[in-house]
Amino acid sequence: MKKLTFLFLCLVLGIGLATAQTKEVSGTVISAEDAMPVIGASVVVKGTTTGTVSDYDGKFSLNVPTSAKTLVISYIGMESQEVAIMPNMKVTLKSDTQNLEEVVVTGYGVMKKAAFTGAAQVVGGDNLTKRTDANFMKSLEGSVAGLQISSFTGQPGAFAATTIRGKGSVNSGTEPLYVIDGIAIYSDKMGVNSAAGSGDMAASPMANINPNDIESITVLKDATATAIYGARAANGVIVVTTKKGAQGKARFNFSAKAGTSFVNALDHNYKTVNLDRYKEIWKEGLMNSGDAENMDEAESVLNYYVDGYYGVNLAENIQSVDWLDAVLQNGTTQDYNLSVQGGNESMRYYISGGYFENKGVLIGTGMKRYSGRLSLDGNQGRLGYGLSVSGALSDIDNSMTESQYINPIVAVYDLRPFEQIRNADGSYNLDAYYNPVAINDKENGDKRNQKQTTLVVNPYVTYKLTDNLTWKTNAGLSLIDLNEFFYSSKYNPQYSDSGMMGEKNLERATTYSITNTLNFVNTFNEVHNVNVLLGQEAQKVAFNRVYAAASGYPSDAVFELDNASTPVSAGSMKKASTLSSFFMNAEYNYNNKYYGSASLRYDGSSRFGANNQWAPFWSLGAKYRISEEDFMENTKGWLSDLTIRGSYGTVGNQDIGYYAAMGLYSYGYSYNSKPGAVPSQIANPDLKWETVAKADIGLNAVLFNRFTVELDYYNQRTKDMIFDVPLSFTTGFSSVMKNVGEMENQGFEFLVNTNVMKTDEFRWDVNLTGTLNRNKIVKLATDKPIENTTTIRKVGEAYNTFYMAEYAGVDPETGSPLWYKGKEGKETTSNINEAGQRIVGSADPKFYGGVGMNFKYKNFDLSLDASYTLGNKVYNSGFAYDMQVGHYFLGPVSNYVYENRWQKPGDITNVPKFEAGSSSNAEAHSTRFLMSGSYLRMKSIVFGYTLPTKLLAQAGISNLRVYASADNLFTITSSDYIGFDPQTRPTGFQSWSYPVPTNIMFGINLGF
Repeated sequence: MKKLTFLFLCLVLGIGLATAQTKEVSGTVISAEDAMPVIGASVVVKGTTTGTVSDYDGKFSLNVPTSAKTLVISYIGMESQEVAIMPNMKVTLKSDTQNLEEVVVTGYGVMKKAAFTGAAQVVGGDNLTKRTDANFMKSLEGSVAGLQISSFTGQPGAFAATTIRGKGSVNSGTEPLYVIDGIAIYSDKMGVNSAAGSGDMAASPMANINPNDIESITVLKDATATAIYGARAANGVIVVTTKKGAQGKARFNFSAKAGTSFVNALDHNYKTVNLDRYKEIWKEGLMNSGDAENMDEAESVLNYYVDGYYGVNLAENIQSVDWLDAVLQNGTTQDYNLSVQGGNESMRYYISGGYFENKGVLIGTGMKRYSGRLSLDGNQGRLGYGLSVSGALSDIDNSMTESQYINPIVAVYDLRPFEQIRNADGSYNLDAYYNPVAINDKENGDKRNQKQTTLVVNPYVTYKLTDNLTWKTNAGLSLIDLNEFFYSSKYNPQYSDSGMMGEKNLERATTYSITNTLNFVNTFNEVHNVNVLLGQEAQKVAFNRVYAAASGYPSDAVFELDNASTPVSAGSMKKASTLSSFFMNAEYNYNNKYYGSASLRYDGSSRFGANNQWAPFWSLGAKYRISEEDFMENTKGWLSDLTIRGSYGTVGNQDIGYYAAMGLYSYGYSYNSKPGAVPSQIANPDLKWETVAKADIGLNAVLFNRFTVELDYYNQRTKDMIFDVPLSFTTGFSSVMKNVGEMENQGFEFLVNTNVMKTDEFRWDVNLTGTLNRNKIVKLATDKPIENTTTIRKVGEAYNTFYMAEYAGVDPETGSPLWYKGKEGKETTSNINEAGQRIVGSADPKFYGGVGMNFKYKNFDLSLDASYTLGNKVYNSGFAYDMQVGHYFLGPVSNYVYENRWQKPGDITNVPKFEAGSSSNAEAHSTRFLMSGSYLRMKSIVFGYTLPTKLLAQAGISNLRVYASADNLFTITSSDYIGFDPQTRPTGFQSWSYPVPTNIMFGINLGF
């Protein structure tokens, strides 16, 4: 017992001595991206619970046992570091692939997120390469709160409509401003209506930007973030920062991925019936119409009609043709990129080249892109300088024209399953009207090609006048050339009588800009931090077009216009606008606790009336870091950051066309055999900017060093909205553009990033975004609402409000369609003329966002990203045509109609009885064709493995990762949705769109 007691006392004494033997360790934690202090970083002695957090200067101090060897430094959104303990330490944390938000790039400068008073979100470049699409903007779907991407076509390289915090205008532009490395670029659609790049299928300039060259994207939302861009920032700003060189020896990176794409049959119910079902339902339709009394007679009548109209004897053994399957194909994608970066203290470089090829899932479509980039950044003493040059050429084939039947998806729904693709001799069956397989024959079919060349040159010079005062001159040239050609072949009945048709369209959009800024940054008495920016900017945008068409080609292999016998049309046009600006931005924070900001911009634009060509835009912002107060000291263990912020200001919208305020004449008229001109637009010298007043209140918090939360409430009021106001015809004009309307967007958005689990070998991160936006028209040009067949523009309602007869289903006794009678109530009628139009929903989602998960186990990684939309409506204006309800043309019928039609008394369904030549108006515009647009899309899954460094070092390889990915793997829709994909135009209208494909890819990333 004495021995045991002695041992116990020795043990207690040893523990006491060990506890007493401690040492003090201090240091600083900074960010690798900007060398700024990391606030609230967790500093823990490895294997213990002893620890602290870094203060607002990134500094920490901690007593540790003398036996301790290692500290673990971590911060949410950044890679953890294990470092050997030293008396004075400097620890650098790198941002992980999820989060680059420690830095906010505003376009005119870079600032620490902690000091930024506005609402902005940053997406790292690695997130942009998860999906396989030429247009990098589509990768942002669901990733940024408040950002809505309407990717309504799967056409390679196609445009994607983008809105930030709702639609803010009726007649002016609604797209955000795009800024690449400080230069605002041209982002409008290009192409003419009759050529390859028209309308929704137009190629986007964004598709000519290689996402592998992008370092990060910053989405600027509120007034504090956007007001410095003044007249161009009403719809928000998207700032793209490209990759730069880095000091050190040359480092090469090579990436390659390839795979296949297809239309997922599980994701759509849009097919038409096969031949057996076709004959069954049309015989039923002939009986319901009284054209036949029984099935045998109906079969005879059907055979008679088909033989008479189409020359096909259904009594013979006819092969059933699936026309949709005939125009769809398995696509392929290849994407290769090589870059090198390096440099020394005086010069750093980044050079890259890329090749992207995508064969579309629809015949006649595909895209190739060749891209290259050079970036140089140098300095000599106080002088800094740099140059970036990027160029790309895209070569796009596009069968999805605006011309209705040439569009293969449209043609599919006007072709019957007994109509054959080819005749018995192997030639194309041209009796099949607008045979889409023939029209898109690779060798002898129509040619619709669009070549788009882009060049962006951006030189800059900086000079440090003093240690705290820097001058910068930044120049920019953006050049976009479009060369598109449309050739109509002998297989195209639209132009076959004229000896085929050829069209040529050449366009050039050029943007010149120069920006001069003076930036003062200083800290006074260690607590007063000041950052003031003064600037001047000038920009010119010029656009020109040359178009010509001719017909009468002697051969389908000769495509140039000179070879045609008959000139059809020719023309050219040009337009230009200029913008001159002066701006100021000031930021102040006291002791990294209280923040304030103010900006002022004065813009002059040639687009507005002589009396209102100049206008001021401004913002005020404030932020209060509550967690830095003394009374919050006890919360440091679980609440390392708590900040509230607010902002208010104004921005403008100059996207109204180039000459909307001017009195214009139209030329090309003939009077008494003399050339002449007529007045075409009355001048309005008072026309001015649409102004958006933006208010924002936000909260940021970091909980348990695991959860980062951002919440924002915003209200945006568009004033002086531009409308065509009716005029008395005695003026000689029907209307004039005036500033008369108002619109409002208000909403709530959130962003949550969390580290659910983290061990030495396993990590699980989750990010969530969500946006609730309510759009409302406040004032129109007149007191009366603007009513159309399917929509209404009314004060108090959303702009994209549907307005039509409300479908009440099918009379279970007769199979007749029913509608609700009058403007309100539940009384039904089978006469659509008695059905009043009603407000029946909006194309705007009630809620939308995304969810992402990232897992890492040892050298394995897995990421899953999904997007969702809830509460919006989609109107398919082509359904009445596609479903072929009651047409004597004996058209195809959808499987949906076949499987859900009323057949006998007592059937409960929403599809009326099928009746040939029906006069029931079942196909009339009504909510029968209005569906829920809600969906959940698995937009990206990536699974990868990174080989251990030890295995690679001997081969001179720094990193090697292999992976497999899937885009758009599945989409869960509402039960009433019918179609390829519920995502559609912002207006909610959908018809004959290009299916969005599923992509399965395999890739490799190699560094050496």
